[in-house]
Amino acid sequence: MIKALQFISNEKQSYDDNYLLVGDNDFLYLFIKDQIIKKSQKKDETLVFDCSDKSDSIDQILNSIGSQDLFSNNKLIVIKNINKLNKKNSEVLLKSIDFDSAHQMLCIDNSFLSYDYKSKSNVIKSSLTKEFSKKLNVIDISTPFESEMKQWIQLFANELDMKVSNDYSQKVVEIFGNNFSEIFNEMSKSSLTSNDEEDFLSSLEYSSYNHKDKQLWELNYAICDRKVDAIFENGLSIMRQYGLSYLINSMFSVVEAIFIAKKNNGTLLDNPSRSIRGNLLKRITPATQNYSIDELEHAINIFAQIDIKLKTTKIIDETEFANIINGVFKSER
Repeated sequence: MIKALQFISNEKQSYDDNYLLVGDNDFLYLFIKDQIIKKSQKKDETLVFDCSDKSDSIDQILNSIGSQDLFSNNKLIVIKNINKLNKKNSEVLLKSIDFDSAHQMLCIDNSFLSYDYKSKSNVIKSSLTKEFSKKLNVIDISTPFESEMKQWIQLFANELDMKVSNDYSQKVVEIFGNNFSEIFNEMSKSSLTSNDEEDFLSSLEYSSYNHKDKQLWELNYAICDRKVDAIFENGLSIMRQYGLSYLINSMFSVVEAIFIAKKNNGTLLDNPSRSIRGNLLKRITPATQNYSIDELEHAINIFAQIDIKLKTTKIIDETEFANIINGVFKSER
């Protein structure tokens, strides 16, 4: 199994083999699929099947693999969610890979990979997917750590005919982290309007303000809806860009408003923060159904304790952020 970056950055890489993509990142799946279509000899037509969709039967998939026609000899056959197949159908599909099909196959398992500390590498969890890995070239499409993102940014720059410096790459990572979609969209937009790095940086600075506002609203909505994954994702990104103190103040404003509304039968009689406005204000009353009064009091105490630590001691931001997630939003008091 090779990492997606290793696969894409290899100039001598063949794109005509059959592949198995394993990992959680949808952008990397789409990006690699597009690269295969662009660089492979087998690109007359692309057929996409989803094994989690009951309308896509195993017979349809097998017929497509074995079929040839006058108008489209070179097809790319994409089979998503192979880990959702039952044992019987997976065995049938595995046997079909043994035949010399005229078409190219791209199988996908979007499950999270496990990390093996002994080998220091990602490993496939699904026993079924492991069987497919024996017959296909395996590519790891897990979301990478931010330390790898500068290399991806340079790769995107090459793809878009952009010349960018290390300073630009660093700024992109600071703003967008490892959010591939936003990084590629920002770079694509810049490449269409200019070929000068100063213009790229100006566009990036403007985007950073919009991105900050967007992330804040998404964080606030996630707090109201108690969507822990979204709270974690947006909160972590905001903390890394603007610091734990900024994040605490932002989160506290929303939790405090929910607490006040909860004490007043769902009505926010007093709006303690002017940041609670518009659509966010409308979400406060429904949000009171997602938290008990004890949970909200506990949350306010946690925020107060962290605020004191910020002012009096040295703390590890990531540790305190984890305490917020576990103590406030995952709490079942």
